[in-house]
Amino acid sequence: MSMPYQQTGNQIDYQEIKQTKADLKAEVHFIGQIVGGLDFQTDDGLFCELAIDCGDGWDLLQPGNNKGIQTQTSYANPGQLFSWGHPFDLHFSVSNLIGWPKALLKVWRLDSSNKIDACSYGTAIFPRSAGYHQVTCETWTPTGENLDLEIRKPNEDLATNTDQFSKFDRSLDWRFQALSFYMENPPRLTTLAPLTTDKGDFARRKILNSISNGKVIMEVEVVMKNFKRLSFSGQ
Repeated sequence: MSMPYQQTGNQIDYQEIKQTKADLKAEVHFIGQIVGGLDFQTDDGLFCELAIDCGDGWDLLQPGNNKGIQTQTSYANPGQLFSWGHPFDLHFSVSNLIGWPKALLKVWRLDSSNKIDACSYGTAIFPRSAGYHQVTCETWTPTGENLDLEIRKPNEDLATNTDQFSKFDRSLDWRFQALSFYMENPPRLTTLAPLTTDKGDFARRKILNSISNGKVIMEVEVVMKNFKRLSFSGQ
């Protein structure tokens, strides 16, 4: 309920105006940081990219964040914490709760020869209740073993074919494994499409062979506005 006022002489007259549900808009703030990466068995530098996947009823009020968030490169001993401490502030206007926001995470490795390569992927749904939360996202690395899976060739340029998939046959399968073992150059996805909520990508996700890798830790503070007045529930 808002309380606008008008001043007449020395008197201030307040007039109550009742707001209906149609005048209200639910909003959600996700405020926090990408704390770091843990249990990655490498002594190379690591950095993390975060992209947002959400439903059509979610409008990000800072359009610049659609381009994603990237941390700085951090170094640590194998199995220890790669500290990033990179903040984020995501403010959504919500018309329906379908497609609650999800974090699409990609961890990159920077080796001693300044070569950058994808290290692992992961997804994490943002908390659905107000307050402080710690989110741990388990990540994984594609192995390239499934002959029907469409993935990027290890040495393919990052800037090319970002929306296309490269198929490989049985004769190339052992090459991916050899490159991954000897050159530490694992296969990587051409796009994050298999990680999103699009139903058409479920088929690809089923045949995606992978091995577990480290985990990404995030801290998130969730602030909800007008959820109770609109009878919305994040649970």
